[in-house]
Amino acid sequence: MWHRFKNLVVSLKTYDALSPDLKVRRQVNRMLQQRPLLSLNQWFQSFYQPLGITYTVTDFAYVHLARYSGLELGRVLPTDRLDEDLHWTQVCWFDWQLNLYDDFWQQFGVDISDCWDESALLTIKDLMAFLNACSTQADSALSE
Repeated sequence: MWHRFKNLVVSLKTYDALSPDLKVRRQVNRMLQQRPLLSLNQWFQSFYQPLGITYTVTDFAYVHLARYSGLELGRVLPTDRLDEDLHWTQVCWFDWQLNLYDDFWQQFGVDISDCWDESALLTIKDLMAFLNACSTQADSALSE
C-alpha cells in the first residue's frame, strides 16, 4: 500500500514538472490582452505575407502554436521573443516540440526534428521563417 502511495506522489510531482506553468501563462495572456486580437487573415496580411511566409504555414502556426502554448496567437507579434517575452518553455507542455514535429509531418510531410535548432529560434518571426523554409523544401522536393 505504501508503495502505491509513493508512486502516486512521484507521479504527481513529475506531472507538475512537465505541465505548463499556468500562473505564467495567465500573466503572459494578461500582457497580450493589451493588444488587438487579429484574425488569421489579418495576422497573415499584417506580418507574414510581407515576409514571404505562406498562408498555409501561417494557418498552421496560428492553430498549432496556440494549442501548444495556450496563448492567442492573433495577439502575438513577430518580434515577440519566445522565452523572454512569451515564456514559451514555461507556458507549453514539456513535449510541445514533439507535437510540433508530428503535426508538421502530418500537414506537410516533412520531418523537422533533424534540423530543429532551438537556439536559433529567438522570436516568433524566427520560428515562422524556419517552418516556412521547411515547408518550401518539401514543395521543391516534390517538384523535382
